[in-house]
Amino acid sequence: MTALVIGAGGLGQFAIQYLRLLTAATVVAVDPSEAKRRRALSLGARDVAAPGDDLPAAEAVFDFVGSDATLRQAAEHVLPAGVVMVAGEAGGRIPFGFRLVPYEAHLTSSVWGSVEDLRAVLGIARRGELTWDVEPVPLAQANEALSRLRNGEVAGRIVLIP
Repeated sequence: MTALVIGAGGLGQFAIQYLRLLTAATVVAVDPSEAKRRRALSLGARDVAAPGDDLPAAEAVFDFVGSDATLRQAAEHVLPAGVVMVAGEAGGRIPFGFRLVPYEAHLTSSVWGSVEDLRAVLGIARRGELTWDVEPVPLAQANEALSRLRNGEVAGRIVLIP
């Protein structure tokens, strides 16, 4: 099985690790940033690509950007009966209908998991099986942090500190 992870920022980095820990999927991470692609490899992605590169077809595509371009890329690479899960909030849209996405492909979104999902994630973290880059930023600099996030200048996760 192949899984594409589009966007290797904070959430994409977690997805790469979860896929490595919980599945036998071959993970391919897609990101415009060379540094984030290197990070994806270190976290367990089998391969990395820039947005314009050739990509394999995949049973599962996880879009942590959610722009028109990344949603189009997801729809172009998901296999029939595969799934595209969007968590990125860039506001993108794609046309949906017969011959516009692969037959029987499932398109869904997610902003949160269940309480059971949260317990499982905490268990993985407690066992020391997750790695993450955290950058603490004073709350007074929240607008700067948001601007950096939108410009793809954040390596992992920003945590605002009051």
